[in-house]
Amino acid sequence: MMEHQPTETSNQSLNVFKQPRDMWQAGLGKGTDFFLAEAAINANVLSMLPEFSDIEDFRLYWGNMGEVHASISPYLFPLTDWKHFEAEVAMQPNWGVLIRLTENYRHHPQAMQLLMEHLREWSMITSPRQEDMLLRVSDWTILKVLLEASGDDEVQAIFGPVAQFVFWRHGETDVEVITRREQKRSTLPHRSPQLLSKAQYQALSIWANRQIYRQYQDHLQAHHSETQSWEQAQFDQYLYQHITQANQLGFTQPNDVVRYLSLTVVFGEQFTTQPWAEQILKSPDYQGTKSRMDRLFERGLDELDKESEQS
Repeated sequence: MMEHQPTETSNQSLNVFKQPRDMWQAGLGKGTDFFLAEAAINANVLSMLPEFSDIEDFRLYWGNMGEVHASISPYLFPLTDWKHFEAEVAMQPNWGVLIRLTENYRHHPQAMQLLMEHLREWSMITSPRQEDMLLRVSDWTILKVLLEASGDDEVQAIFGPVAQFVFWRHGETDVEVITRREQKRSTLPHRSPQLLSKAQYQALSIWANRQIYRQYQDHLQAHHSETQSWEQAQFDQYLYQHITQANQLGFTQPNDVVRYLSLTVVFGEQFTTQPWAEQILKSPDYQGTKSRMDRLFERGLDELDKESEQS
């Protein structure tokens, strides 16, 4: 039996691998293992609370935010009883995340408190546009997307006291593990909310909009053959950049966005600086029954006809 089965990662600061569950469980009992569980999808999570305990000591969202968002807050618990955890929590498909701390916190009396403070630091984030929002660090997929898009210093900051982020799917014989290749102290300041880099924010935005992105991708590949050879990462970057531009120009409806994307493919990324496009973009939203995008797209077709005639 292999101790580790490496899985693909594009981030050189990370190790991602699968490990036999029983081998991983052999490390339990040191006071360094916890699980962050999604109570919003599983009422049984709150049954894990010790009798007479203060719920706020286990709730990830704190203060006024914790009261307002109590119904969707994840909860942090020490992992002391695997069978109870398996029966009450892990049977849900997206139940949360397992966390193993570094050996420094072995039987540390304040291990859970320190971990809670660290996770709270990453539960409220600020985008590069200075927008504050919640980040669901209890969602395994979101956590992976965030880590993959992080530079080395950011990886160190996200891990902090954590040695391993782990996920186990009920019934499987392996656990999935993410570690950092080298444990170092991050130079990023401790703050709440944490500030996301452009790369982190872009990756999370692409993931959050993945369904509509695939629809746009299917349309472009069906109508513009030159896009069929694009790598997925290139396509995602292209969509993110130009959907953002379309939104900034006031084109937010899917039918408008997909036409904007088509125009960028046909006329180039800077087509909005061409005189015919600039004139329409400065005009009112509607002229009669035609929207700005209706007029922009029609004018684009006219320009194509002119180019065909000239050639």
